[in-house]
Amino acid sequence: MRNFKFKMNNRDWEIEELSQEEMREKFKNYKYDGEPQAGKYFGLTYQDAQKIYLDRDLHIQQKKQTLMHELMHCYIGCYLFDNCEKYSVEDLCNISANSHDIIHNIVKDYFEVVKDD
Repeated sequence: MRNFKFKMNNRDWEIEELSQEEMREKFKNYKYDGEPQAGKYFGLTYQDAQKIYLDRDLHIQQKKQTLMHELMHCYIGCYLFDNCEKYSVEDLCNISANSHDIIHNIVKDYFEVVKDD
């Protein structure tokens, strides 16, 4: 599958599907993360590289949910700069409401492209 590009807050991002072995290699190559942990990685988001990696072998529904999760990391990194531990319930509701259409449109566009590949 080819790489998928999108913009978030006028920043260029890319989504790439990889095998678990390839994801673990990517994880090791980002020095601030250290060594991969035990278990399976469904997705990884790297703010500095503006990349999202997804496990290419996930069931379609799990892949959609994982992409939404990773896009939320992307959204928070692009639009919010406070410590996440300080968010109130009202803050979280506002973040969810404000990010919903952005994230769901990217997921819809991504899976339209995937379907056509």
